Amino acid sequence: MRLIGSVVLAMVFMATATFGQAEDKAWRDRVVVAVRPGAVVARRGLDNDPITQAVLFGQGGGRWSHVGIAVQLIPGGPIYIESAMPGAGTKLEKPEAFFSAEQAAEGDVLLMPEDKIDAVQSAAKSLLGRPFDEQLAIDDDGKKLYCTELVAIALRSAGVLKDLPVRSIPFLPKKVIAPDDLVAVARATSLRSETRTPLTIRPNYPAIPIQERRLCMGPLAKS
Repeated sequence: MRLIGSVVLAMVFMATATFGQAEDKAWRDRVVVAVRPGAVVARRGLDNDPITQAVLFGQGGGRWSHVGIAVQLIPGGPIYIESAMPGAGTKLEKPEAFFSAEQAAEGDVLLMPEDKIDAVQSAAKSLLGRPFDEQLAIDDDGKKLYCTELVAIALRSAGVLKDLPVRSIPFLPKKVIAPDDLVAVARATSLRSETRTPLTIRPNYPAIPIQERRLCMGPLAKS
């Protein structure tokens, strides 16, 4: 009987693990497919990543630890995620890398208004090559950038944002832009865009119905 019980437990464990792996791959595939030029993307890093934990602690918990903007270097070319990282500055990654299991526990894609996409991309690409801002300063005219600052400045330059969503956090004398605050503003913009345009259609990309956008988020996503 003990042997049978052990076998049953092993089978349950294997089935659970297989289901978890399939679910994990499914949300990553949905998020990667949903990426469009000009979109704001967000991810929650891994629990064992010290930078992720530092960001989440700084904003008092929350959900997101890193953000970026999807860009095309040339029209019709591949899409990359532009973001600012410690030690690397503003860099480009493929969506598959940005949302990979080595970097992301959860992800989201927020599409920008159709009439702002080109401006968002142009603003973001103009910031490529800037060094990372270890001081988290937003009063240096963007000479150095951290992840949320990069996205916020690009959105403001494109006319999507009017003001930067700043807040005070523990142990820092200056206000900063927290990932959760930036995502909340971008989400509000995305939702307003959805009420005006039921489908987002770009050349060479399939349309994404509104209801399917809700499925692009990671396993802990909420509407």
